[in-house]
Amino acid sequence: MDNIIERNSASWRWENKTVFHARTVYDCSIDRSAVFNGQGEMLYSQEVVKEGFGSTSLMLKANTDIQDVRPRPACRFSLAINHENWQSFNRLSVWVYPKSQGFINFYFHAAITNKENQNIVHAPSLIPNQWNHVFFEFPDFVREDIIGISMGPLLMGCPPEANPEVAFYFSNIVLEQVSPDYDFGWDLEERIAYCHSGYFLDAEKKALVAASQASSFKLLNEQNEIVFSQPGRLIDNEYGQFWEFDFSTVQKPGLYKIQTGNKETALFPISSFPYREALWKSVHFLKSLRCGCEIKGVHSACHLTHHTIHPLDGRLIGDWGGWHDAGDVSQFAICTAEIVHALLDCAEKLGQHDEELSEMLLDEARHGANWLLKTHFGDGYRSLAVLYSIWTSNQIKSADLLKMETPTTIKNVAENGPFENFLASAALSACAKMFQKRDDIFAHYCLRIAKADFAFGVEGLKKGLFTRRWGRGPLAQVSGALVLAASQLYELTKDEKYLDVAVLSAQEVMDCQEVNLPNWQKPLRGFFYEDSDHKHYLSYEHRGHEQSPITGIIKLMAVAPHHPQFSKWKQTVTLYQEYIEKTKDFILPYGLLPAHIYEKDKINLDRFTLPNRDLLDSYLRQLHEQIETGIALDDEVFLRRFPIAIQRRGFHATLLSKTKAVSAISQSLNSARMRQVAINQVEWILGKNPFATSTMYGEGYNYHPLYVAFSQQLLGALPVGIKTKGSADVPYWPLVNNAVYKEVWGHTTAKFLWVLADLLL
Repeated sequence: MDNIIERNSASWRWENKTVFHARTVYDCSIDRSAVFNGQGEMLYSQEVVKEGFGSTSLMLKANTDIQDVRPRPACRFSLAINHENWQSFNRLSVWVYPKSQGFINFYFHAAITNKENQNIVHAPSLIPNQWNHVFFEFPDFVREDIIGISMGPLLMGCPPEANPEVAFYFSNIVLEQVSPDYDFGWDLEERIAYCHSGYFLDAEKKALVAASQASSFKLLNEQNEIVFSQPGRLIDNEYGQFWEFDFSTVQKPGLYKIQTGNKETALFPISSFPYREALWKSVHFLKSLRCGCEIKGVHSACHLTHHTIHPLDGRLIGDWGGWHDAGDVSQFAICTAEIVHALLDCAEKLGQHDEELSEMLLDEARHGANWLLKTHFGDGYRSLAVLYSIWTSNQIKSADLLKMETPTTIKNVAENGPFENFLASAALSACAKMFQKRDDIFAHYCLRIAKADFAFGVEGLKKGLFTRRWGRGPLAQVSGALVLAASQLYELTKDEKYLDVAVLSAQEVMDCQEVNLPNWQKPLRGFFYEDSDHKHYLSYEHRGHEQSPITGIIKLMAVAPHHPQFSKWKQTVTLYQEYIEKTKDFILPYGLLPAHIYEKDKINLDRFTLPNRDLLDSYLRQLHEQIETGIALDDEVFLRRFPIAIQRRGFHATLLSKTKAVSAISQSLNSARMRQVAINQVEWILGKNPFATSTMYGEGYNYHPLYVAFSQQLLGALPVGIKTKGSADVPYWPLVNNAVYKEVWGHTTAKFLWVLADLLL
């Protein structure tokens, strides 16, 4: 990894923290109490020893050739701790040396267990053939009575270029006391919250510090000259006391930094498009996620034996290609289609201003589009959820493994999902439009499959089909996707049948919207329910599609501006705009948009990831407790700042899906206010948050290492996102690295790029 990228990261700062107090809890030279479990063996060795930690290392050895072993086996050791009180310590530290040939990285777990059998699990990525410093802070973990430690790699398969035999050497394990990072709440302490990627010339430019800090600031240029200075504006509300520094009047392009008291930021740009570097890094990240081909420094050609099988007739399609979805190297048609669509929209907007970057975006979009094309069975079925899961030797050991009745890890079963088919149709029709003057054959192929996928989606929707994995989708979401796909096909073909079905489905979308002010103490309207019966509010816990009804209607307005229903469509958009206008200032000074409206008796548990369906009553109580910490709109109605969730916490995608609706409105209605609201959400992700951290790895400063599992840290990666803790409606960004909140995710990147497409003027 580039040393500048490492130096600008949070891990560099953590590594250099002062250790006030330390105690060795396991000495490899004298202690033999470790117990091995998993696959492989445990030894003690003097072959590889960390200098300064005695003469002996604990060693784990394993064979990584584990194709068709589920769940992924571990190779770890555990230590029994005799009910020790660790309140005086808040960090665990160990050095680990993975010895191997042909591997890029190793997926590793280190865990602490207390008397209540609560675990805190840290999952870093280890680099082979060097000492890795594994450490993590646990200031909030209940540690008065610790009973165990365990650590070791998870075995993730063996790529063909690697030797399957690996070894891991461990130094002594040390407890440390350090000054812990702030990870929970709205306070800024001594940090400056600003957008690390910079500010638009024609937009607001604001930064924040705690009110306990200096009350004025200076803006300096690259030559260290003061170009602007002003006292801050005091903000005092439920989130704390802050000084807001406003330098929006600065209109000259250049590099600047903020200086206040004895602190200053790094340089950041003010320009017509300050997010260019973030956009380029996002595309670089997607290239790193590519499946089925060699990616230098990431993996060799992978998953070439993986197939999707048709459940009705046994037909097989090789489903490598596209992008690995996340740290677990799965792939989902929903995410792939939205990535393709976002890339194409960005490329179209950039075309006239930055041809080089536009062509880069088109090349990446084509890679994903080819996966959508190849995984289409031609009857509504396609590869929808592909769980590659491990590295393999790219050899199918027996033809029997490809039979329907044979359980194996190298195939998944195709499904027929209307929502997925609509998303694929929309992405491929956008592809046909962008490539019609570049590659006529490819463009016609995309259009033909887009038409077919759309027809299968309409047919499947009439039949009430939905996928086993995701269940029946909200009508507002599915119909919004239908309207978008139909409108794009109408734009390309001028075939009135697409307009007709778009108009009918637009009415379904509109029927899902609240158009009247409810009898609440703080009434809001313009938001959507899942369905036309208004039984459940439209909300998301993990993956986000709140943009779907709005982007569908807006596209329909664009292709049919003279239609008799146009004013009704526009009213739908303006009502949602009203909803955003009424809620955009609820979380000042950060300008974060609240997540969703919830009501205790209107919770649809089918929308939540629940690990045990036998505990529904317990989950419902937990969700009720979370709802009550939101912003009260009425006695039983609350607007949560962050989504409620049981298992999948991390909310960049839900935020960015709402932001995409807002940015689309800003374009459609030419609204500078809506554009600023959208920019505020991007700024939250890129540094203007309580932790003063850019959450994109390698962009800005103070970014945390992310949960990558199958690779080293990936430049440009965005995670699932900042999460919550317990029932509190408060941001939480702990140092511990684990899924899902810190897991790299193409879906987050798709929504990020889709928003940027609208911010490009």
